[in-house]
Amino acid sequence: MKQFEISPEGGAATQSKTGTRRLTVNAAFLKDIKDDSQDLKMLLDQIIPLTCHQQTAANHWPELIALMSELRDQLALHFSLEEAYGYFDDAVVSSPQLSVTAEVLRSEHPFLFAVIRDLADQVSEVCSDRPEQVNLFIQQFDSFRRMFEKHEENELELILESLDDDLGAGD
Repeated sequence: MKQFEISPEGGAATQSKTGTRRLTVNAAFLKDIKDDSQDLKMLLDQIIPLTCHQQTAANHWPELIALMSELRDQLALHFSLEEAYGYFDDAVVSSPQLSVTAEVLRSEHPFLFAVIRDLADQVSEVCSDRPEQVNLFIQQFDSFRRMFEKHEENELELILESLDDDLGAGD
């Protein structure tokens, strides 16, 4: 029988003396990550429609400047939450073979943050009445968005794989 416990201390999979595995989940971590994920999704939901077409972006350029700055700050928080709570470490506690994947994902954070930081700086320098500059920015943002979405998808897969290993898939 598998037991689950919400714990304010930390998250880890443990084996009890009776052989029952317990997965403890850090409640503060879950709340912070949930809030962060919702904020991040809302920001992206505001930015993406503005960057779908050159004229739309140009018409909303001051708003886009502010949103990109918010996105940079939100991603700084997002990456630091993932790393500070030991989320990568806990994901591979019982599956050392996943540690390589976890390290690759963790190593992507500085690169992704550098890209969004540069885009947030660049957006304020773009002349919104120059379609070629706006289009270039849109293309660069779209490239970042696709990389970030793939990164988040890979993190979720890592977590699910580690849970399968901890809990036993199909039990």
